[in-house]
Amino acid sequence: MLEVAALVLAVLFRSAWPQPYGQRKLYWQLIGQVIGGLWLGLAGWVAGAVLQAWVPIWQMLVVGIALSVVSAGVTKVESLPSGFRAFARPAADFLTLALLGVLSAIPVRPVIVIAGALALATAGLLIDRIIGLLLSPRLSPVLLAMPAALVLFLALQVRQPGNFGSRLLAEDPLFPLRVALVIPSAGERLPMSEHTAAWFRKTAAAEPRGIAVVLHGNHRLGSRQPSGMVLQGALLRAGYDVLSVDHPGFGASAAPPTSADWRAWDPTRGVLEALRNLQSVRERETIVVGHSMGVDVALKLAADGATLRAMYLWGGSLDRPYGPNWVSGFHRERNIPCCLPPKSLDRIREEFYGGGDRFAATLPDNHAPVHFVRFGIEHADVTRDREPLYAAITEPKAQCDFHSVSHYFNTLALRGFVLADTLTVRRASEIFTSGC
Repeated sequence: MLEVAALVLAVLFRSAWPQPYGQRKLYWQLIGQVIGGLWLGLAGWVAGAVLQAWVPIWQMLVVGIALSVVSAGVTKVESLPSGFRAFARPAADFLTLALLGVLSAIPVRPVIVIAGALALATAGLLIDRIIGLLLSPRLSPVLLAMPAALVLFLALQVRQPGNFGSRLLAEDPLFPLRVALVIPSAGERLPMSEHTAAWFRKTAAAEPRGIAVVLHGNHRLGSRQPSGMVLQGALLRAGYDVLSVDHPGFGASAAPPTSADWRAWDPTRGVLEALRNLQSVRERETIVVGHSMGVDVALKLAADGATLRAMYLWGGSLDRPYGPNWVSGFHRERNIPCCLPPKSLDRIREEFYGGGDRFAATLPDNHAPVHFVRFGIEHADVTRDREPLYAAITEPKAQCDFHSVSHYFNTLALRGFVLADTLTVRRASEIFTSGC
């Protein structure tokens, strides 16, 4: 459904790009083409979400304005053949999407981008023909201004957990200009046992560096949560194929029955099963990436002896969940009825989600290097408790700071869509390629 919504938005924005009319004064035509170029750029930016091409909004606005003005100029050059001038606008439509492949923060397969560009050029011809038949040129300013209300409405729907958005804007006021529109997708779903969901995305890089196992944080969407999209995008940019596994009760992983043994809640079981399902590519190097709640799971996976090349731990800290708030949150986040038996809850907490330092202390002597990443904009309790966790991790390890980035990777939510900071994607990718 999000793909359909994105296509409808792209058509609405593209419809507001006015055709040049010779009877108006030149400066009014120029203003109209600049404003229309904004809508053309937004049409391409929204269509990029369908193509999984992540381009900063400011770049697409510049592209839209430039192509709008140039195409309007071409149509008014009388010395050019009429057939050449007639294709100026379709060419602008085509280039708007074709440039997505060049500007995207993550690699995109050229054939997908070219197909999308041809589709927009064809749709643009049809839109121009319909508007030309139904709308008087005198009413074009009304059509030109209409998307402003849509932009305002969408802006009011943007959400960010807690006060992270205001803290981020205080440190980086230009952050909103860098966001790309993303449709959450964790890739192809792998065939798994009844209560586990795992997803696989292949990088568009010619030679994959290996497989990255992503263990998500505490969000009911699991692998398709906003921060998970940034992590996956950064790994794809770094050249990794990405395996994402939903913790039991999160995302598409069904929660075990309340009567099930506590071992059914082990989040590493799904990881090991998914890796077995990928035997054809398993020979490549494997890294594990844990975010927030997933940090404990990553450490447990390594402590249990998984063969890894490296571990990347983002936003981890000591976690001692307890009390009625934790119990109610456990059931609410996993969308299950209350309540699991207290003894089961205690074992689940102790064995899987509250023993990061214990897992760290039992890492094998020859464990993979650990890259421990600290966010610059962080929860107070995580800031307080992350140093003891890092101290508990045995060598080899390294620590690095992700300045001006929130615990949620500077992501925003927009009615099911994700607004991803493309600079954060690039910076995270550099950590995956160079380490801390």
